[in-house]
Amino acid sequence: MKNSKIFLLLVIIFFISSCTQLRQVGFRDYETSFLKQLDKQTVEKKLYRDFETVAIAKVTYFNPTLANQYYNYLKQHNAISKSNQHLYDSFVNDCSKNTVFWVNLYSSYYESSNISDKNSFWNVYLDCNGKRIQPVKIEHVSKGSPLNAWLYLKPKNYWSQNYIIEFDKNCDDNAIDFNMASIIGSLDFKFR
Repeated sequence: MKNSKIFLLLVIIFFISSCTQLRQVGFRDYETSFLKQLDKQTVEKKLYRDFETVAIAKVTYFNPTLANQYYNYLKQHNAISKSNQHLYDSFVNDCSKNTVFWVNLYSSYYESSNISDKNSFWNVYLDCNGKRIQPVKIEHVSKGSPLNAWLYLKPKNYWSQNYIIEFDKNCDDNAIDFNMASIIGSLDFKFR
């Protein structure tokens, strides 16, 4: 009986010390600030046709605040390797100069999931005060890219593809309307 009380006391002490250490490294701050911002800036939509899911898209609007929050967290914890430093610097710089979206797209028709192709099945654009603005860059992010693991923390579909889509900064940052349209339907993502 005495041994079980000592064991229970040691478990409680270990648990309390673990929680204290997590707070010291900033885990609670990271959890509350970055993840809340990521949730706020991420929208998921599904497109159905004849009772079948045709497309699932998860879009994150990476404003400069969101990009810097995560980048600073990684730097603080030495999670960025020197060989990949330029990728992160370039992404954060692009987020400050342009309107940048991270798109995770799954389509039941493999041919229609490549939005980086010039003759893509999808027409991607921003609706800005009634004008359609076309992207200046659509970059497919390969499965092996460090950015693939770095940027997207949300659960994703194994068969999905990731893209970085950039637009010139023409729209008011308070009302961003990102659209993906095709012959089978359209997906509209509003960010405020």
